[in-house]
Amino acid sequence: MDVFISYRREGGLDFSSRLYERLTANGYTTFFDLEGMKAGRFDTQIYKRIERSDNFVLVLSPHALDRCDKPDDWVRLEIEKALELNKNIVLLFMQGFTFPDTLPSSLECIRHFQGIWYFYISNGFNTAYSQLLLFLKDKDGNPLVETKQKKTSNTYYETVGMKDAEKERIIKDYKICKDIESKIFEEMLTGKSGLTVFNPAVYEVSSAMEKYAACPQIEHVYGFVCNQATADEANTAYGKGKNCFYAGNMEDADFCDKMDSILASKGLDGFDLVDLTLILKDSDKPFDRLSAIVERLNSGGIIYVRELDDNMVIGYPDSQNKFAHLVKLLKTDKYAGNRNMGRSVYTYLKRTGATKVRMVNTLLTTAGMNVKKRRLLFDTYFSYLEPEIDDLISQYPDNDQYLNAKMWLKDNYAQIQQAVLSPDFLFVSGFMFFYGVYEDA
Repeated sequence: MDVFISYRREGGLDFSSRLYERLTANGYTTFFDLEGMKAGRFDTQIYKRIERSDNFVLVLSPHALDRCDKPDDWVRLEIEKALELNKNIVLLFMQGFTFPDTLPSSLECIRHFQGIWYFYISNGFNTAYSQLLLFLKDKDGNPLVETKQKKTSNTYYETVGMKDAEKERIIKDYKICKDIESKIFEEMLTGKSGLTVFNPAVYEVSSAMEKYAACPQIEHVYGFVCNQATADEANTAYGKGKNCFYAGNMEDADFCDKMDSILASKGLDGFDLVDLTLILKDSDKPFDRLSAIVERLNSGGIIYVRELDDNMVIGYPDSQNKFAHLVKLLKTDKYAGNRNMGRSVYTYLKRTGATKVRMVNTLLTTAGMNVKKRRLLFDTYFSYLEPEIDDLISQYPDNDQYLNAKMWLKDNYAQIQQAVLSPDFLFVSGFMFFYGVYEDA
């Protein structure tokens, strides 16, 4: 587990709860007693979670340590356990905190630990949170913010391959967005011909090629797929002297060299259209990768981006907040990338020099959909979650957050799906559609 949060409820509950929400939303596995406790002995559970956590964050609200002179005080016992286990202890000082004049000898050393100050006005929560991440470490003592494991789709599939269920979900994703994307591509490509398309992460080749085949303006397609075996299959099925697929991905250190190699081998000055469908969210440095792609565009080149923003999702009616909780669980998956990337796309395109940026004002919703399409949209957006949680449990079998998520999904997923299929239920998805034109590329 990445982080154990220790705090005094009087004065520290609200901040600690907010900290827990932010850490878990950003993919850090976190223990917070109001969220993670099960039935059973309190002391056994607490000690077990401290033992399994790499970092012990001690939230010091005013008077948080005043009762630590009592041997059975739980804040004292938690700190002593963390010290005993040599955990990475990070102090987070809240406004108004001061150390007591005396501390038990077992705690005296924490006076000298480094920490972060949180002042309500001059040093807001976001600043304190960003500073906190710099203090967190992984199990090997390396900066957690740099080494936190992240399953970017390309690099992950490169080693384990893609399951049939994942391919099917990507095909469903294409089908549900097909009508909107076909209109966008028609708008983007009107008056153009002989175009060369580059896709730096073709997750499922057949659906991508079906999309491009519907556009007579597109002449050649070049793309990266997850491994050489997939590249060989794609070239056999779709090469035919016009298209070519390569093993690689946008996260490779030699990504720019690989793009240059394609351009040189095909005698091209640049690409005409780059398709970034659900790719930026999985990138470690999306702006830098986008900038590198822009440098290899022809004048008048276009970058198409489809991304997600889960904060845009709406489900109504939802009197029991089950749909809202399902959306919240999307943040539980530490491997899902930045599922709020959609809000950044417009700014990224403008900052990389797009002379025209179009955000397509089309919401993909269940309004007017029949039952078949409603099911398709729901499955596209949420069906990946349960198998992802299962994968996380296989890696972290004692993680309460994942175990609780699995049980909740088992009890509620089918019921929520059935509600969404009803004609009076409105589900607004988080899909966002953009394209940028680079006249001066």
